Amino acid sequence: MKTFTKNILAAASVSVMALAAQAETTLIANEPGPNRGVRAKAVSYIAEQITERTGGEVKVEQNWGGALFKTNAALQSLGLGVADMGVIIGAYSASEFPELQMAGLQLKPAHPWVMMQAMYELFTTNEKVQARLDEMNVEYILTFSLTPGILVCSGDGIRKLSDASGTKIAHTGSSTDIFGELGGNLVSMPIYDVYQGMETGLVECSVSYAYYTVASKLNELIDTITDMRFSSLASLATVVNKDTFNSLTPEQQEIIRQVGRDTMDYYAEQLAEADIAAMKTLTEGEGAAELVELPEEDYARMSELFQPSIENWKADMAAVGMDGDALMAELYELIDKWTAVMETEGLPWERG
Repeated sequence: MKTFTKNILAAASVSVMALAAQAETTLIANEPGPNRGVRAKAVSYIAEQITERTGGEVKVEQNWGGALFKTNAALQSLGLGVADMGVIIGAYSASEFPELQMAGLQLKPAHPWVMMQAMYELFTTNEKVQARLDEMNVEYILTFSLTPGILVCSGDGIRKLSDASGTKIAHTGSSTDIFGELGGNLVSMPIYDVYQGMETGLVECSVSYAYYTVASKLNELIDTITDMRFSSLASLATVVNKDTFNSLTPEQQEIIRQVGRDTMDYYAEQLAEADIAAMKTLTEGEGAAELVELPEEDYARMSELFQPSIENWKADMAAVGMDGDALMAELYELIDKWTAVMETEGLPWERG
């Protein structure tokens, strides 16, 4: 009888351990960038917060530098479940996911935090966008914004728009389309390959961001920084494979959604501080780059130069059955809404 009881207890113990093991879920995540810089810190924050808030029931195994798939394959790979979670960049899925790329166009200037909040609300409330996310088999979690882009160059750089003619410029997204309009020699590549491209002479210039230029060590290769007066972009989205997300409990799903919301505030504060520090690094001290401004008449031409990329985006939207003008108008309304929140209540980390 004692032996029988021991066997029952042992079997029960094994069953409990098996259930505990089953209850633990590890999300395999892919990040296209290196494990350096302010966004990398935010990506790590997401993993830490998911583990902490779920009591260890859900963990994240983070892979860096596009280890699991290339940047231009992120949307398809995440939809198929090659990874459970990861970042999609609008510029590298522009025709398949133009809704995300909308925030990668040079549209209405806004604070990076405002852009993130506006895109988040759009993606979590617009029924047509949500239906498209379902089609792609991904669950939207949050948006990452960028600070206004700068043009970094080796050599003399771009001091007026006419200097772009014949210059080898990395084509990393729609913000660089204007240099093609100006006769630049565009070389298509992800921003993560620009350091190697500039080091080997494949490119001479690239649109970049102050904090990323320092984090990627691109500042070691540049001589000039041209202020293009670009607007903030918000076309980087963290998503979870829909099947993976649906396999989680409702409580775990809500925790991940809340982590996404909280991360945008956390990241925006870190981004603001990092950008100021990075600009100081780039423009002061030994090895500083020269900060260049274009003639005012060149800045006046910018909206005209961006129009072809906006028209191309509208065509991409129509191809997936979406109304580009309507979605852009909705985004503009949300930008105004969140700008008003920022102006009346202040940024979250500055509130008493």
